[in-house]
Amino acid sequence: MNLSYQHVNPTNGGGSYLLRLRDGVSRNTACVLVDSGSGVDLDSVLGPDEYLAAVLLTHSHLDHYGTLADSLRDGAPVYASEATANVLEDVLTEGGKNYDLGATDDVLDALEPLSDWETVFPDVEVRPIPAGHAPGAAGFLVRFHDGNRANHLLFTGDFTTRRVAGYPGFPTDLPVGIDALFVNVSTAPEFEETLSDSLFTIVERARAGSSVLATASALTGVHYAYLLGHLGDRLGESLPVTLVGQTAKLYDDLGYDVPNVESVPTFADTEDLLKRGAVTLAGPEIPSEGSASRLFRTIENDATATLIQLTGGATDPVTTAACTVYDYEVVNHTSREVIDDLVTGFNPIHVVTGHGPSRVVREYRGRYDERFVWASTDDRPQTLYADGRWSSPPWLSESAVQAIRAQDWQSSGGRFGELVDGDLDVLPAVERIGDPDLEAEGLDVERFERRFGGRSDESATDARPTSPRASADGGAVASADGEAVPADGEAVPADDGTAALPDDEIAAASAAAISSDGEAFRREVLDRLDALDDAVGGRQVRARVVDGGDDVTLLRLLGDTDLEHGEELTVTLSADDE
Repeated sequence: MNLSYQHVNPTNGGGSYLLRLRDGVSRNTACVLVDSGSGVDLDSVLGPDEYLAAVLLTHSHLDHYGTLADSLRDGAPVYASEATANVLEDVLTEGGKNYDLGATDDVLDALEPLSDWETVFPDVEVRPIPAGHAPGAAGFLVRFHDGNRANHLLFTGDFTTRRVAGYPGFPTDLPVGIDALFVNVSTAPEFEETLSDSLFTIVERARAGSSVLATASALTGVHYAYLLGHLGDRLGESLPVTLVGQTAKLYDDLGYDVPNVESVPTFADTEDLLKRGAVTLAGPEIPSEGSASRLFRTIENDATATLIQLTGGATDPVTTAACTVYDYEVVNHTSREVIDDLVTGFNPIHVVTGHGPSRVVREYRGRYDERFVWASTDDRPQTLYADGRWSSPPWLSESAVQAIRAQDWQSSGGRFGELVDGDLDVLPAVERIGDPDLEAEGLDVERFERRFGGRSDESATDARPTSPRASADGGAVASADGEAVPADGEAVPADDGTAALPDDEIAAASAAAISSDGEAFRREVLDRLDALDDAVGGRQVRARVVDGGDDVTLLRLLGDTDLEHGEELTVTLSADDE
């Protein structure tokens, strides 16, 4: 068996690969395409003696399926995880409204959900494994036989080792030896912090009585609905979440039934979907079209409402409106440290990097001294395996090649393939895990429990929003690190390390906030309610400020109380930060 690979869209994302497998018997060469993103043109790549045996689709993001319909030929099946296969029809239908995706019906006809090993060519099998990144995303193992032994290639696709919406992350250990690792090197090391920040803002604004519209791509919307629904259960106080449009369709396609979450695929009246103290999730990520646009028009001039945009960073978010506006760049990729750990753990002889900016891909040249690293950004075919032996990059000197082979021998005992054994088939499945684990999803749950989980007032210190942007017409806002910042932009740290205004400026700042920014006023009152006193009985009662509309501000008592409707109370807002 001879094996080579080729980047087929190196200048358009670099996440699509063509494998060529020649067995020495067949007159024609079988090819396997891994993803078909922007710029893939198989007409210019395949030779007259080559044919497409299969397509492996890692997940249903446009940069991985955009040219899929045009790539189909030779009756090749399209293999995807069962979850990705379940959403693909709705994904292609929606994507076809804005992009030329070709004959998508042909894709659906060729689609075959895959959960176990599948033979795509004599002595060549493929199997999906979990990849994190997005609901239902998969990497792929490719196993090819040489005599009675098997060798393994592993394609990560876009991946994370953390869970996503209940689906497991990419495994860091497998019961098979990996000879060649094809790893996507796009990274987002700040993702977990951004995830917690954005969810914190959503929960805080909703619990303050605002109607919250969160706009995102459909799969990201499903991810956030999963987290919000289970987070409400974790905190002991549910937060109503409604998914609409394409986001709701994919939620239903994937068979979710998350507490506190309702899906509404089609709707007529936007007013019914935007309720105070609740969250509505819609797409696309910028509310310029689709369901998100219709809903945004409803709240755009409502000063009590909130728009939170969860973007992929490729589009410009809305920054000004009468409602409060936030945006977060939410890109669920891994970190370089995780990639390094993956290479160390799997110990392949070959590392092929791709799907990242050219500068980033090139940075991997020479990064792993004990391995053959292919970090090129061109589309030349490269031989990985020939005549029963793993090949070396043609640009390496003979001394460098021998040094790497010697080190590989010491660590792996040589590369002769593995004896085929039934035990090798015990591999992780691309299936949703029943019990939610929010920490495994990358969420800082302790932060939410401190602020929203009903602990004592002394422990509820994280009370300020942490959005990188809050658009308002003046008054106090929140900085990216959570400090309360007066209108002049100067934060004043308190003795306990939190940010607060000096006592002699409280009245002036509050007055400015009331007159110029109702949201800042609610935020100021919310902070000070953490030290609320019952002046009569000496008993403290926690409460939340709720905007009742028409200049009406309400207090919602938290926890069990013996107070009755109509009972009058005296509320004292203490200026003492202790």
